[in-house]
Amino acid sequence: MKRDFLKLLAELDEDELREELKALYERFPVLREYYKMELSGNTRKLLEKYKTTLRKTFFTGRRRMGRRARSNSAKVIKDFKEISIHTKDLIELQFYRVAVMVEAMEYYNVDNEQFCNSVQKSFIQSAKLAQKELMLDTFKLTAQAIVDAWDGPDYYSDASLQEVYDEYWS
Repeated sequence: MKRDFLKLLAELDEDELREELKALYERFPVLREYYKMELSGNTRKLLEKYKTTLRKTFFTGRRRMGRRARSNSAKVIKDFKEISIHTKDLIELQFYRVAVMVEAMEYYNVDNEQFCNSVQKSFIQSAKLAQKELMLDTFKLTAQAIVDAWDGPDYYSDASLQEVYDEYWS
C-alpha cells in the first residue's frame, strides 16, 4: 500500500500534488485539524477543545455518568494523538483524562473495580510517556494533584497511585 502511494506521488507533477492535497484537506476533518495545529503555531486552543470534549464524556449533564465514558474518553485521546504535533500536549491531555476520571469517581460516587483499574492504568501510561519524553518535571505538580485527589481503592495489583508517583517522581 505504501509503495503504491509513493509510486503515485512520484508520477504526479507539482500542480497535481497541490490539487491532491487540497482534495484531501477538504475531505478529511482530521487533516484539517492537523494543519490547523501545524500552521497556527499555537496548539493551546485545539488542546482546550479536546479537553472540553473529554470532560463531556464523563460529565454529561445527567445524574449519572455514561456507560461508555471510559472508552469514549480513550477515543478522544486517540483522535488527538492522530493530529498532535507536540508530545507534551498529548501527555497533558492524558493526565487531564486521569484527573477528570478521579473527579468523576468522587462526583458520581463510583466504587467500581474496573473503573479504578482504568484510572490507575491511565496514570501509569501517562507517567511512562512523560518519563520517555523526559518531561517528568513538567508534570510533577499535575501528577501530585491527581494523587492527592485520589480517594478510590487501589484494586490494581501492581501499585497504588502514590506508589506510582513515588516510583517516577522520587
